[in-house]
Amino acid sequence: MKYSLIFILLLIIGAGCKPKEISGNDLKNKLMETMDEYLHKTLNPGVKFTIKDVIYYPEKMKSLYICQFNVNMRFGIKDTSGIVAATITNDFEKVTRTQ
Repeated sequence: MKYSLIFILLLIIGAGCKPKEISGNDLKNKLMETMDEYLHKTLNPGVKFTIKDVIYYPEKMKSLYICQFNVNMRFGIKDTSGIVAATITNDFEKVTRTQ
């Protein structure tokens, strides 16, 4: 009885620790937040940017998201907008720019 209770308790803890899959606006916001962190790390100092929107779809076979971000960038008096394409892993740890 004691061992079955411990087994059930461990099973409940294991099921509760499984990461929740996010979707909808939460996923969109998380992708934009991840790209924001990446751009802060990789762009030259003094470049200011605003991520306006993201278009994405999941690639199930490779466990990543393929994304296109609409970004406005400013450096001094120069201003430009464009698309930054990237892939982001499902755990949001690795970003690889493709364009």
